[in-house]
Amino acid sequence: MFLNCSKKEEFSSCELPNSSRVDVITINACQDYSITSDVNCQCLERELTDKWTVKKSAGQPLVLSFLRLGLDKRAARCADCGTLLEFTPVVVAGGESPQGLPPAGTKWHLYRANFCRDRLCPMCSWRRSYKIFSQVSQIMDLIGSDYDFIFLTLTVPNVTADELSSKIDELNEAWHKFVKYKRIRSILKGFFKALEITYNQVADTYHPHFHVVLAVSKHYFKDDTYIKRDEWLEMWQRAMKDKSITQVDVRRAKGKIKGSDVSVDGAAASKALASAIAEIAKYAVKSSDYLFSDEQKTDNVVGCLASVLNGRRLCSFGGCFADAHKQLQLDDAEDGDLIHIDGELREDLATQIYRYEWSCGAYKLKEIIEKVRNKSEVL
Repeated sequence: MFLNCSKKEEFSSCELPNSSRVDVITINACQDYSITSDVNCQCLERELTDKWTVKKSAGQPLVLSFLRLGLDKRAARCADCGTLLEFTPVVVAGGESPQGLPPAGTKWHLYRANFCRDRLCPMCSWRRSYKIFSQVSQIMDLIGSDYDFIFLTLTVPNVTADELSSKIDELNEAWHKFVKYKRIRSILKGFFKALEITYNQVADTYHPHFHVVLAVSKHYFKDDTYIKRDEWLEMWQRAMKDKSITQVDVRRAKGKIKGSDVSVDGAAASKALASAIAEIAKYAVKSSDYLFSDEQKTDNVVGCLASVLNGRRLCSFGGCFADAHKQLQLDDAEDGDLIHIDGELREDLATQIYRYEWSCGAYKLKEIIEKVRNKSEVL
């Protein structure tokens, strides 16, 4: 069954791309909600099952916790998050679409979705992590020929829930002191910094810490500007005014960076670098650190994190990282677009859209939308 529409249908509370040059949309309504049978679409079905369904399902305990805590509006937004997803096939050059269907091996891009953007939502946190990973990777690729990179982790001892907010304030103040130390100013060209908080269930304590990527000159590892691990620790202790800190982790980025002359041992080194960037780019909290089978424990941790994270800036770019971020015209890593996280999809190329709805604990194909451009534009 095909329905003709005079304008594009809108999602409520969703993120939308810029208006496209579309005159007619035909919708193939899949009224039986059957799983896509076409073999060329099965890769999308697998992704929906293995990734999207897992993240959507993980949000249900959070919704219930929000309700128990009296945070009804947040519960409603989180419950609605990701209930509508639209994907469009991206056909590689030379690919043919038999009978109008995507060819085998087609890549799928998220085209439109309704995200709640709550900082504790498992789905939105997952999307932000991918976005941050993409942005940090793009920046390191852009400036990789000019700088070497250091991965640095700055820690503090665990704290209780009552101490967490003030300890994060101390961390931020210490960071500003830390990067102004003469020893560090002499080698630092730019940075990306992200806050992560993990929860210790046994001790009922929280561990806030910074993951940082530092850009340094190409000769840093070969001359007397090199800073040893114990020096990093001493400077961090001084910035935090806490001699009880015993751990900092510092290591050189190794692997394939686009445009860099770093030696590479094949795919393994590239994979290792990607893994290290992914560790840096993790969003502030993982759902496994605040969603438990014990409802009371879940509510205690969710209530704490919901309060502590409210209104805070959790990641930042500085120096050459900030300059590259601007040059690449990237949007806000935390509050920006959660749909086009690894490059903007030109809307005029999205001619076929697969719309999925969340129903009875699974994503099911609702309709296939065919976008037809205005004939006058074709001429």
